[in-house]
Amino acid sequence: MALPRDQWLLVRIRTQDGLSGWGEITGSCDDGAVASLLSSLAESLSGKDLLAIRDCCSLLENWRYPVVRTIRTVSTTLSGLNQALWDLTARYYGVPLYKLYGADGVDSIPLYANLNKALWGDRSPDSLQRNGAAALAEGFSMVKCTPFDEVIPTQMDLNMGPALDRIQALAEAVPFAQIAIDCHQRFQGYTLERAMEAITRRWGVPYWMEDPVPADDFASMKRVRASFPTVRWAAGEDSLCPKAMMTLANSGCYEILMPDVKYIGGPDAVRALIPVLESLNFKMTLHNPNGIIATAHSAHLSALVGSGAPMEYPYGAVEQRECLCEPAEQIQKGRYYFLDRPGIGLDLSEQTLARYGTCYRDGQWTTYKEDSV
Repeated sequence: MALPRDQWLLVRIRTQDGLSGWGEITGSCDDGAVASLLSSLAESLSGKDLLAIRDCCSLLENWRYPVVRTIRTVSTTLSGLNQALWDLTARYYGVPLYKLYGADGVDSIPLYANLNKALWGDRSPDSLQRNGAAALAEGFSMVKCTPFDEVIPTQMDLNMGPALDRIQALAEAVPFAQIAIDCHQRFQGYTLERAMEAITRRWGVPYWMEDPVPADDFASMKRVRASFPTVRWAAGEDSLCPKAMMTLANSGCYEILMPDVKYIGGPDAVRALIPVLESLNFKMTLHNPNGIIATAHSAHLSALVGSGAPMEYPYGAVEQRECLCEPAEQIQKGRYYFLDRPGIGLDLSEQTLARYGTCYRDGQWTTYKEDSV
């Protein structure tokens, strides 16, 4: 689905009885390959009991050699399928998904505002400041910025001037302790230390620092952590299976872990990880710069998180986003409110799909039609 300022890759499973379930795998890095793989799986699912989620996912989960489970196209395909099957199952039983997970009694979860996508047309400090101030005024508990556009990992000398200007502008509108900084893995060990010296000397300690170096560069992270012991570090969005997330947890480098329901294996993987990681004193918050469907799945899973850490929301990414689904997505005072409806509680409207959607069918992308998926 190609929206004016965003793009979502969605999965929908429909039964002959009229039930349907939604999943989202935006950011697969190869939408054509994922769509082709899902299309081929449709034949395998024909005749299966779609409530038997484990059996339906077994073609992608079973061990094989060479190992394919940790190839991004395979992991995202599994994640989308798993999401759609859980949504379908909850709709079959007529209960909201978070209640099926065992989180009855939770009516909403806290959010933080990721400001990145709202700035795609204007990366200026003033634009960042305006959006940060607006998000804070709307009740979001914190904001996240991605200021390092000009920093290139392979360069010896950092071009930090524009990044510091952006951070300064945002810090004038939002208390610095309520600002998280996403580095998008743009640093090496020595450049990260220099950047942290500049940031902490000028503003203090941010809410967290996210993805500062490649996720497997544990040696650099341990050195920098030793130099900045009061900083909280976050990572995990690129983990493609629970084992990868546990490797990150066991590294001793990060306090905040951020699985993404679109990549890690879907709700099955996230539900398994939450109690394990929280018992080890990690803070959990789902990575979610996503569309309506993945946000809904992430929110229902976040109802299981015990720490109360806010979940990511792509603030201002799509204008009038709440109008794209039926009923409207409920974001109020920085919280995601659950709808007392089966499954994830909402569907993209047919008007939205007809206006913005395309459908993968017979090996090609075609204009969306209501009976085409």
